[in-house]
Amino acid sequence: MTNDKNQEAYEAVQAYGTIREASDATGIPRSTLHNRLKSHENQLLMKSEIKPYSLPKEEEDDVDVEEIVDMLHKRFQKRKKHKESKKWLQVNMESDEPFGLVWLGDPHIDDNYCDWDVLKEHLSIINSNDRIFGCSLGDFQNNWIGRLSRLYGEQENSKKTALKLVEWLIDSMKPMILIAGNHDMWSGAGDPLKWMAGHRAIMEDWEARIQINFPNKTNIRIHAAHDMPGHSQWNALHAQTKMAKFKSNSDLYISGHRHNWALAQMEEVEQKKIMWLARARGFKYHDSYAFVKGFDQQNFGQSIMQVIDPRSHDPFLRHQCFPCPKMGHQWLLHLQSQKE
Repeated sequence: MTNDKNQEAYEAVQAYGTIREASDATGIPRSTLHNRLKSHENQLLMKSEIKPYSLPKEEEDDVDVEEIVDMLHKRFQKRKKHKESKKWLQVNMESDEPFGLVWLGDPHIDDNYCDWDVLKEHLSIINSNDRIFGCSLGDFQNNWIGRLSRLYGEQENSKKTALKLVEWLIDSMKPMILIAGNHDMWSGAGDPLKWMAGHRAIMEDWEARIQINFPNKTNIRIHAAHDMPGHSQWNALHAQTKMAKFKSNSDLYISGHRHNWALAQMEEVEQKKIMWLARARGFKYHDSYAFVKGFDQQNFGQSIMQVIDPRSHDPFLRHQCFPCPKMGHQWLLHLQSQKE
């Protein structure tokens, strides 16, 4: 439609007063006159928006999609490499001297019923020998979130106090390996444990597979997790047994989480390896969840102590685990008194 016809329609309506009368006089259908009149109005509106100046052209502030694709590709490659490098985390010891790892079960250090008697005893054993290091299997604190936040009303320690206690615990345990449990991971990306651990310890969510290497070219492999898949009411080490048979090739499979303890050995026939299966009970003494579910409360096994002597070629003497750090420390002292 030309501008002339729109203009003629406008002038006809102006001359005859209405679209009907203009249609009767000119013979142009009313719908056509109506459409030409709307087009004329739109043309006038567009002319009225023309300004006697021009604005600077706004540059697109977003990143080109090809650049985004390249960036995501590079990030994926780095993340994949990072994940693959963590399949077995490498810890290199500076000597072949025997040493011990005390695997603390779930501390729940801010809980009203954290067993401070046993916890302080185990920490004192760690700090009594410079060849003993602390490791944690997770759930440092209750860290109640969501609907569970109401449980803070049932404990004496606030969240702020809980974080102070967790930091004190990490400082006191000479940490080598720290595993975050489900209570810790509820903090999400803002987990303060990672900041507390810093660069002085391995810090992993849920599980870590560690290979400890020694100057004499031997190594010990540990598969540690807050918990492992699989459960049996008849066998507290069902998950560890399953993992040992079908998954990683480790010397120790250890977890916490379920607030019970057990310790056992088994032989890997083909490699002539003696493997340990362990679960640490933790320090929550009166567990309301266990009480409601009717589970019996155990009294021992809060921590499991692992003693490693890389000098020995005997699979039994090279690697031992104890359900009591006192026993483990006595064995370590015996090893330290022996000549290579």
